[in-house]
Amino acid sequence: MFKASQEMRLNTNAAASLCPSGSGGIEGPSAEKEGIFGRYQRTPDADAYPTEPPRVFIAPELTDAGRVQLLHFPSGAVRINSSVSFILKRNGVKGNFDVRVEGPSGQLEAVQQQQLDPERFQIDCQLSSGAGLYKVHVKCNSVILPRSPFIIVAIAGASEATEIKSSSPAGVPIFQSDASKVQSRGLGLSHMNCLERNEFTVDCSQAGSNMLFVAILGPRGPCDEVLVKHLGRNVHRVTYRVSDPGDYILVAKWGEQHIPGSPFSLATE
Repeated sequence: MFKASQEMRLNTNAAASLCPSGSGGIEGPSAEKEGIFGRYQRTPDADAYPTEPPRVFIAPELTDAGRVQLLHFPSGAVRINSSVSFILKRNGVKGNFDVRVEGPSGQLEAVQQQQLDPERFQIDCQLSSGAGLYKVHVKCNSVILPRSPFIIVAIAGASEATEIKSSSPAGVPIFQSDASKVQSRGLGLSHMNCLERNEFTVDCSQAGSNMLFVAILGPRGPCDEVLVKHLGRNVHRVTYRVSDPGDYILVAKWGEQHIPGSPFSLATE
């Protein structure tokens, strides 16, 4: 910033002629001259005299990660050492996907990404780090997708367990039920407090006749305490208690089918 000096001259002859002598006119030695010289300084506007070169800022394209869809993602438990595949659909969102699968102990699993068409990408991974919770982190242009990380539950067990259904005794009744009509509500489905009792209600009154199964898996295995109480008319109250901080998966089934929203992903507060 700098200052510019300007020179000005005041003509006092006209002022002296208008003012009678002794009536407050311009006095002093300047009245005998034709004018008065003075000097003043002004500071120019910063916009009129820029001191820095102009700058141009380039911003990246905005990414609406909420438009990306996750298709064919496993909703139930998966056996260890099995391959899992799902599809990411752009829905018009431009950019690149970054998919990472984190095992139960924190190590990263190998992930393969294949583009099926301009809108769809197939993701393949192997659950080879034992039983537990696998976290699937998905980003689009470094923007994290809503609800990421997604949870995959891996369980151990022999393949013979899948044949138990066909070899069940003939005396076991066949239930007629519809798990999609089950209604669940309560803070225990969205918030989890450590070392405190958590509770929610499952209403199966409109879902036919069957049995309710509830299980919770945490960082160190199954939950310490899960209590299911039948209140009558196929309405159940579920209470549970956890002692270890971390991420949990809550599974609720009406018979062999998941109720709406199951499995639920929870974390201690």
